[in-house]
Amino acid sequence: MELAGVAERFHSRTVLITGATGFIAKLLVEKILRLQPGVKRLYLLVRAADQVSANRRVESEVCLLFWTTLCSW
Repeated sequence: MELAGVAERFHSRTVLITGATGFIAKLLVEKILRLQPGVKRLYLLVRAADQVSANRRVESEVCLLFWTTLCSW
């Protein structure tokens, strides 16, 4: 599939990423955020004991990675 075909497929779509704090999922989320600006919504599924722990994991393991990656251009 060509790159333009992939971009069209993700445009205005909602995407669910399971295991969002894992290595491969982090790479996938970074690629989607950087190369697919037309994605409507991105849901990240994170396993944790409660809501507070899940938010903390996303902030510490996912958001910090993207902040440095996406803002370093």
